[in-house]
Amino acid sequence: MLEEADIGTSRFAHPLSFGPADVRQRNYPISNVNPTTGNYRNSSAPSSARNSRLLNVRFPFDVSPDNSTNSLSTQNQDEMPPLPAPVQPWLNSGGGSSHSPRTSIMNVDGSSLHIMKRYMHDGVPRKMRWSKHKWLLLVANTLLFIYGLGASMLVVLTWFKLFERADTVIVGEPVLLGLVTAMGGLCLLTSLLGYTGIMLNNRGILAIYNVLLWPCFALIASVGYVSYRKNKWNLEAKLRNQWHDIFDRDDRSRVQANLRCCGYKEFADWPERSSKCFPRTLLPGCKYKYQTLTKSGLIYTYTITFLLLPVHIFVIFVALLCSNHVNRKFGKGLPPKIYRIDYNAVGIVAADPTTKSDMLTGVRRKESQRRQYRAASKRVVTD
Repeated sequence: MLEEADIGTSRFAHPLSFGPADVRQRNYPISNVNPTTGNYRNSSAPSSARNSRLLNVRFPFDVSPDNSTNSLSTQNQDEMPPLPAPVQPWLNSGGGSSHSPRTSIMNVDGSSLHIMKRYMHDGVPRKMRWSKHKWLLLVANTLLFIYGLGASMLVVLTWFKLFERADTVIVGEPVLLGLVTAMGGLCLLTSLLGYTGIMLNNRGILAIYNVLLWPCFALIASVGYVSYRKNKWNLEAKLRNQWHDIFDRDDRSRVQANLRCCGYKEFADWPERSSKCFPRTLLPGCKYKYQTLTKSGLIYTYTITFLLLPVHIFVIFVALLCSNHVNRKFGKGLPPKIYRIDYNAVGIVAADPTTKSDMLTGVRRKESQRRQYRAASKRVVTD
């Protein structure tokens, strides 16, 4: 017995909407209905196989033209099994009885029931727009790129000695220069990784991006702390000890050549002899120039890095909140298999997370059979 009598047009969407007037409209004489099987028979129908196949239509309900009591409808009504009640798991989630044989599948606890509504596509392509989270993440990552690029350019200029006092900085501040190099390189690499994740909407890349922001924060704070500590805690004594005990002959020679000085306080204080540094030289000692250059460099370093810390905290905060909202998709774009909706099949799919995916194929199979029957019915009306 067919489950739905939708024949021909969309106004017969429900079996109860197919009435006697529609039977007369399609010229189905009630007298030619077989009272035993309920099939339509036509003595004047052609003997071709196509017509004999198309005329075999069953009506599981009363088709009397005047809505009067008919022995055929009474007989078929006694023989036909009752229609199963619709499955409504949201009404039977508390463990009560259900009229459907699928009660064991759909009778689940309300807290574990997931209902997904049908979304009808209108056929008009939706204009892709960036979300506000994506724009905010792009702005924050651009800030990270700016100060990462600035620090990287500064260390490159220093290592390649492209400004006047670069050699003195390399010799006098090797630890601080190494920290700035690591900080600039890591911040620049992290920002490029962030741009990649933003443009590709890749949450995996953005997760790595969020992790790398914390080492960047640690390096920025380390640069500020080291420069501040060295500047505030007896800088003069530290520089004197550095000249006398830490520098070797090559280091002192490079500082003297770069600053155009001789010895630390004067020529007699640990000089490194050269063509310009000799007993009767007119060059001053290196203490004042070296101390002034170091002090100003340290002040600029810790001031800039401490100003960057709030900016970097803002970048971390934005990255944590917005990395998972670069688009409007659920995860990577597909829900779990048991929750995937066939838009041509059902309007609402209800399932339990423990339900196997093959338990939901029965609804789709029945709907496929209905669509095939509708197509055949349309061909009947057309022919």
